[in-house]
Formats: sequence, structure tokens, C-alpha cells
Amino acid sequence: MRRYREAVTETAGFHNTAGFNDDTRALCSIPARHDVARRVDSGFLAELVVTHRLDEAEAFEIAPLLAGGLARQAYRLGG
Repeated sequence: MRRYREAVTETAGFHNTAGFNDDTRALCSIPARHDVARRVDSGFLAELVVTHRLDEAEAFEIAPLLAGGLARQAYRLGG
């Protein structure tokens, strides 16, 4: 997941993605999969902040987008 996030973000940026999408049919695994994705994305953002490639305020703006905002925008869902 980390390698994917690095590669995609380098090419497309954050706002040209749909965040985390899950097509699993195993209903019980969905919360765990989303939790792992949020942790990976948070770690990626933290590394960008620590290496001064992103400032902390930008990371705080991007985090909720990666957690669900981009998917809601991409699929035109309310909320």
C-alpha cells in the first residue's frame, strides 16, 4: 500500500485520486482494511512533513480527504 501511495502521489498528486476504495465482499473485513489504509496514508503524510516536502497544515487538510473526502467527491456522494 505504501509503495502504491508513493508512486501514485508522485505522478498524480493527492487530488487526482479517489482515496481508498474497497470492493471486498467480506463485510467484516471492511473496517480493518480502511483502518490499515488510513494508517498507511497518515504515515506517508507524516514522512512528507518530517522531510519538509509538505507542511503540517497541508497534511491536516489532506488527511480527511484521503480518509473519505476524495472518494465522496469522485463518486458524487453527499456528506
